[in-house]
Amino acid sequence: MELDNLKKLWNKDNKNTPPEISLEKQDEIHSPLEMIRINMKTEFWIMIVTLPGILYGFPFTTNDSNIKTISVFEVILSFGFIIYFYSRFIKLYKLLTKNSINTNYDLFNLKTQLLVSKEIYLAYYISYIPLALMMSLIKISFHFDTEYHVAIFGISLLISILLIFFIIKYWIYYMYGKYIQDVIHIVDELNGVELKPRNNKTNTWFERSQRYLIKKYGIKGNIINTIVWFFSCYVAIILFLLIILLIIIIIGAKLNFIDLNILLKTLNRLN
Repeated sequence: MELDNLKKLWNKDNKNTPPEISLEKQDEIHSPLEMIRINMKTEFWIMIVTLPGILYGFPFTTNDSNIKTISVFEVILSFGFIIYFYSRFIKLYKLLTKNSINTNYDLFNLKTQLLVSKEIYLAYYISYIPLALMMSLIKISFHFDTEYHVAIFGISLLISILLIFFIIKYWIYYMYGKYIQDVIHIVDELNGVELKPRNNKTNTWFERSQRYLIKKYGIKGNIINTIVWFFSCYVAIILFLLIILLIIIIIGAKLNFIDLNILLKTLNRLN
């Protein structure tokens, strides 16, 4: 009698056990997860190396005590964002390292964690928009009554927002977004969800150089590739905006809308 009860319990447990994922699908999902881990390592080390740069541009040496206080407050706020985000960042990395994908439940949990982390990642960079606004105000010492200060404030804020937009649109996609989409596609496929047709995009130059350098130098190669492409795009954006500004200034000077002498004096006071 006890043996029959044990058999019934055993059969019941087996029915409730989630079906295991085939080795083929486990291998298929391993590749995007590995790229996410590699890119997370890369971003973490880039953050460590560039962290001192967060202090650049803050006018701590100014004689205005109010500006100095606001600058210190913004640095503390920035570090607060960084500490909170990277604590979640490291937690996700550990999850991806230890997480098993033997069952459909494991995959569903992984999909949920990746989607939540992506939203946190977006919020992290969007939160820098008000900080960029504050930095632009600090640059003009909160004075809009001086000649061209409104224009300088607007240009500084525009450059900051364009850089944040670039990071959100391209950095997040090529570092994590496309690999998260691959994971979600596999999970939905295993769960019988109707899949939307995927566009087979050709590999970009960034992806080609990334694969080559990872194959040759490992994680160091990915760090080199990411830094080179990021700063190349950063310089390209700055040069593009400078060319546009120069054109506007030249046209404005010829039409007598801009006084070059006053503009130069204003820029010198800001420096």
